Amino acid sequence: MSAPTAPSLSPPPGRSLVLMYHGIHESRADRGRFDPRYSLKPEQFATQMRHLSELGVAGWLPVAGEALVAPEGPAGRHMVLITFDEGDVSNIEQALPILQESGLAAVFFITRNFVGQRGMISRAGVRELADAGMVIGSHGLSHHFLNNLSPAALRIELASSRDFLQQITGRRVTLLSLPGGRGGRRELEAAHDAGYRSVFGSRPGNNQATPAGGLIDRVVISRQIDPVAFQQLVRWQGPAVWRQCARYRLLGWPRRLLGDRSYDQLRQVLVRG
Repeated sequence: MSAPTAPSLSPPPGRSLVLMYHGIHESRADRGRFDPRYSLKPEQFATQMRHLSELGVAGWLPVAGEALVAPEGPAGRHMVLITFDEGDVSNIEQALPILQESGLAAVFFITRNFVGQRGMISRAGVRELADAGMVIGSHGLSHHFLNNLSPAALRIELASSRDFLQQITGRRVTLLSLPGGRGGRRELEAAHDAGYRSVFGSRPGNNQATPAGGLIDRVVISRQIDPVAFQQLVRWQGPAVWRQCARYRLLGWPRRLLGDRSYDQLRQVLVRG
């Protein structure tokens, strides 16, 4: 089944802020994979979506051929893109209804091997997201960090996840989110060679200076972010911005010292504790 071709639009002027979410859980008792940092409470997420809806800055989506595009909007408008990583079951059970109620849309980056696993989205769920007007992107095949893979394994990760998601949705998959945000020039070039048009990382930023075809910065929205901090992040000004950028730089040191695998194992131990 051939996937339809997406339209080509012009990238918007001004800043393009990309928000990164994972799961929506009230507590560990909820369905899905609860994370004490990355799992937002349903009402917390709903409040944030209402704020974006009232501001009129969100709900636009990227299309093939462009990194970030806004179908409508005045010149210089500050735009916000909502994204989710991995494919937790709460994406379909919690996030989708809230987005629809707020009149917003989002990109859902799905890890191919997580589909159908306990607490994760099903094939039918992926299709439901796409049919609801959401954009489906790839978050890799296995969630292995792409910068640790051989060239051959990297090509398999990128192609297999893309083909799997295209088969389910019947739509082109041209967006990629790097697992763990890990990757550099090699991974970016491999993604473009595999047919991805836009590649998203996890470095905080507002993409004001992101070059065409470059790695797109994203802002992590965690459970600890209160309404005031969220508003500061959306406007990309204030103490919440400084804290997120400082945290990213500080965490870079243990990642470099321990290596990606050891760092991630340590984080998982701390999360479970």
